[in-house]
Amino acid sequence: MLYVVVQCQWVLSLDVFVGRQFPDKAIDLIDAACATAKKMMQIDSQEKEEDTVKKAIVAPNHVAQAVSRCTGIPVSTLDQEEKDRLIHLADRLHERVVGQDEAVNLVAEAVLRSRAGLDQPGQPIGSFLFLGLTGVGKTELAKALAEQLFDSEKMLVRIDMSEYVGFGAVARLIGAAPSCIGYDDGGQLTEIVRRRPYSVILFDEVEKADPLVLNVFIQLLDDGVLTDGKGRTVDFKNTIIIMTSNLGAEHLTAGMAGESTMEAAKDLVMKKVQKHFKPEFLNRLSEVVIFEPLLHDKLKEIVKIQMKSVTARVAAKSISLSASDAALDVILLESCNLMNGARPIRRWVQKNVMTVLSRMLLKGEAVEGSTIVIDATDDKRGLRYEVVNPQGKSPVVELSCDKSYVAAVTNPKP
Repeated sequence: MLYVVVQCQWVLSLDVFVGRQFPDKAIDLIDAACATAKKMMQIDSQEKEEDTVKKAIVAPNHVAQAVSRCTGIPVSTLDQEEKDRLIHLADRLHERVVGQDEAVNLVAEAVLRSRAGLDQPGQPIGSFLFLGLTGVGKTELAKALAEQLFDSEKMLVRIDMSEYVGFGAVARLIGAAPSCIGYDDGGQLTEIVRRRPYSVILFDEVEKADPLVLNVFIQLLDDGVLTDGKGRTVDFKNTIIIMTSNLGAEHLTAGMAGESTMEAAKDLVMKKVQKHFKPEFLNRLSEVVIFEPLLHDKLKEIVKIQMKSVTARVAAKSISLSASDAALDVILLESCNLMNGARPIRRWVQKNVMTVLSRMLLKGEAVEGSTIVIDATDDKRGLRYEVVNPQGKSPVVELSCDKSYVAAVTNPKP
């Protein structure tokens, strides 16, 4: 028991149970760690088909898993094995976020400074305002940060700021005062962070939020804490704050069309942002990041990433999948345009490519050991799926892509 107490005391010294007091949090952690050890021992005994009852030994990994289950804090963070991932954070983000080298580097460097302890102590790990057109990677970068720093995209909390306008907006965010409606519910922001102190918080379309809500953000960015409606202090020092906005997007569109240089367009965006937000709000952010519009070559890279994801899913069923460069061009042509960015690509791949593959699997046209090759049709306006099964070639499926419909035609190969 002494060993368990020492392990639990080490974890508690990291101050991961924000808002909990001794001895309550110590007793709960010991209980959870012991329960985790016992459960893992029982699973191990069942796998080995052993009938004898053994004593469970609580190890450091049991304590870490208990805390991870209770708070959402990743086990790797508790084990303090994040130095390597921080040093190579930019490289890993680049693998997922395409065409935004400057944005990725700014974010990675800000996080690196904070985790090294050189930034203002007590503040969030990083606070960013992401600006740019829709579909250029703002949300994708937030998801990538959650995955790299906190082990899962599920550690991303998304809040639509267009819902926080008018009377009661602040109360919805941090909780209503005593005797007011909603007091027992707590604040939508503070309750999430109180229960999951390690998170990426994404405030979408922050320019639409009530000015009083922005005043709350100033306090959050400055002190790293908020007091909810029940008087509890909620700590944000282990969170990353990301706010997105489309302010000035029309200037980036003009720059992309060649009506002005991109640098001039960015200057106009910043002028509009400075006009909308108070200086004391902007000055408390780690970085204001403007995302570049995505051009043809970058969009094709995103198509490759989407198809790589499809290939991995199909490979899990022991089926090989490949797509030619001509097929990638068809997907790019049919799925998006420069104004909409990359967002429609995923939807198009799901609606078309994933649907065809699903039909093949359910009909038995593609089975374990099959090879599927996707190529462009002769008119370069559709996709051609050829399946080679262990028993031989199956029918060839061609999809003619039209802006209003998708028609499937099965042509048995001679």
